[in-house]
Amino acid sequence: MRTRTLLVALVASLCVTALGSGAVAGAPGTAQAVAPGAVSGGPPGSAAPSVVGAASASGSASPPVGHAGPAANGTIGYFDGYWYDTPIHVNQRDGLNASEARAYVRRTMARVEMIRHRNFERAVPVEVISRAQYQANRSPSGGSTEHARWNQQVWEAPLILGSKTNLSASMQSYYSNNVLGFYDSGANDIRIVVPSGKHAHIDHSTLAHELTHALQDQHYNLSKAKYSGQTQDRQLATSGLIEGGARYVETVYTDNCNNGTWQCVASPPSASVGGSGSSGTSTTGASANGGSSASPPLSLQLTLYFPYASGPGYVHDLLQRGGWAAVDAAWRNPPNATSTIIHDAPPVRKPVHLDRNAARNGWRTYPSQGVNGTDTLGEASIFVGLWWQSYEYGANVVPKRAIQGVNKYRSYRFVSAASSGWAGDKVLPYRRNGQNGFVWKSAWNTSDDASQFAAAYVRALKAHGASLRDGVWVVSKSDGYQGAYRVVRQNDTVTVVKGPDVSAVNDLRPSLAGNASHNPSSSTGAPGFGVLVAGAAMVAVTLLARRRN
Repeated sequence: MRTRTLLVALVASLCVTALGSGAVAGAPGTAQAVAPGAVSGGPPGSAAPSVVGAASASGSASPPVGHAGPAANGTIGYFDGYWYDTPIHVNQRDGLNASEARAYVRRTMARVEMIRHRNFERAVPVEVISRAQYQANRSPSGGSTEHARWNQQVWEAPLILGSKTNLSASMQSYYSNNVLGFYDSGANDIRIVVPSGKHAHIDHSTLAHELTHALQDQHYNLSKAKYSGQTQDRQLATSGLIEGGARYVETVYTDNCNNGTWQCVASPPSASVGGSGSSGTSTTGASANGGSSASPPLSLQLTLYFPYASGPGYVHDLLQRGGWAAVDAAWRNPPNATSTIIHDAPPVRKPVHLDRNAARNGWRTYPSQGVNGTDTLGEASIFVGLWWQSYEYGANVVPKRAIQGVNKYRSYRFVSAASSGWAGDKVLPYRRNGQNGFVWKSAWNTSDDASQFAAAYVRALKAHGASLRDGVWVVSKSDGYQGAYRVVRQNDTVTVVKGPDVSAVNDLRPSLAGNASHNPSSSTGAPGFGVLVAGAAMVAVTLLARRRN
């Protein structure tokens, strides 16, 4: 039996014109087993004028100029009676009837074939459902209570989240209110989510994105274990190929609509358009328990958005080097680290060993979660945590503009001096009754790289008022990051031990109890942090308005 995999498209307007979707990164076995991180819908305002053409929306279309006649479905750019440039009559102002939907989907399939240079093996059913239907069918949580507690510590380790942000509820709220559509590999079909479900309004970029997932599944079988990954880093990396490929096709498709190469079906200028990325939908919505939940922090959204921000650039770089053959090679051996997506080259990995039996006085691990209780965060998550501490709390360890995209294929960058030397890591969450803690060990290319990361991490703690007590950094401020942190650099490794107090930190890693925490100089960190170039700090930053002085 095939494993069911969902690949979702989300509203692309978020707080930073970037968000997350897909499955819960770093949460193997979650209810929504999607490649982590996702956004679809194309750039806001990308709808093209309605088509006025010679073909009827019902039945097989006449071959357009330049085509000799009907072709077989094995012909790239032709599917089920429709060429990629067959004119069709489709008006979405009153919704889509069955014949319009058939013509719209078939021609979009032919166009996806043209961009991807692959044939669809079979038709892909597309159904429109209301947001209420989608929310009703979602699992109320991302897994067991034990998993949620373990995963909360995984995300807190790189400072992406504080303890005041409930990870499970934030993700549930976010997905419930922002999914535009998804491809279900178990059912081999696509569902487009619209606000009311009254009219079948489908944005062409969302349709192209999800059809690309269907094409990927038909050729590569997305349910294979090598496309999922057991760790947060591997999930995000593999998703960089999967979602990056779909986003690349979506981008090219939208460009062809906008520059007049293709005539494209317009989405009506209405807030009820399903699959439109321009609605500006708020991330505030129902939480996992059915109540109201505040918007998930930008740090969470950016981490989940990573595959959509960097993945298309990774695919584009492969194409530049070796065409679609290079992309196919990547599918045979998918990337297993976000560093590969960021730098278009696999990192030099170093082994990271954590003793799961080292804690004392009742501290226990979660052996049934992750990989023997551990997870791997990776370069992208480390970058986001440090960037967030600078952006939101003034830690000054990563320039705010560091995340600025370089082109339409890399809409955000995840590169900083404090994260780029990553060579491996493992985080091991602990529990003792109602208390939580973790040990996080990372390996770096050089001792200088390790020192830069350790200094950045400590400066981030200082942004929360951390002070040294018995060699441990203690955050007393009740802002979600409170607790005790021992940060120890040893040659090219850095170990962070966090517990509720100094005594707990010593119990979690007795072997480090005599080691003083890293204590960087008082000079502020990131080179070039000071001057924020006007208009260049972020790409399309609706988010900048939220920056706190």
